[in-house]
Amino acid sequence: MSADGAGSVPSMVEVAESYIRTKIATGEFVPGYRLKERDLAEEMGISRIPIREAMRSLASEGFVTIVPRRGALVTELRREHLEEIFEVREALEAQESVLAAQRATPAQRAAMRAAVEEAAAAAGRGDMEVMNAANIRFHEILAQSTRNSSLASILGPIKNRFNWIMRQSEETLGVAEEHRALLEAIEAGDTELARALAIGHVRTSKRLTLTVLFPDDDDAATVVVAE
Repeated sequence: MSADGAGSVPSMVEVAESYIRTKIATGEFVPGYRLKERDLAEEMGISRIPIREAMRSLASEGFVTIVPRRGALVTELRREHLEEIFEVREALEAQESVLAAQRATPAQRAAMRAAVEEAAAAAGRGDMEVMNAANIRFHEILAQSTRNSSLASILGPIKNRFNWIMRQSEETLGVAEEHRALLEAIEAGDTELARALAIGHVRTSKRLTLTVLFPDDDDAATVVVAE
């Protein structure tokens, strides 16, 4: 494809983002790897325009680092950096849950309930793909229910960076039940309980993440976080 029409660029950008994320997640694009627009465009059979836009989007989410005169590199993170990110997540997700308990509409609560039930059913039959999709949808609706677009725009990309890691652990089968407990607090309007459960949920995510990334030792090491 030599050019992209205005209407086709968004879908091609999404395809490019997904392609690059997958390469990062599987380790084909290692930390520090230089992502070249021309090479990626040739691999995918598309123009460089959506590749460039995908790079910018992934950089805003932390998957990629744009370095002057070097271009886009796969982001490198160390264990201590991950722990700092989880400290931020605790604070933000606690506030997110408080706002959801105060502001979620009946329709949003019902949608979250549907996501929780779908995740639980999928977990029961061992369908990790459906379960993870439902868990992600729960968090998306939770963010919408805060009616705080600034919080959602900050927290969303941070959560997304860890989705692929959570898919690596069988322990995520219990995440749906944590979501259920959090939802019940939100439905009851219990802000303090919602806050406490959100913090506990983030700590579960932290434990699973560090277990996946550092299974054999506790030393700081360079790792990559991708969806």
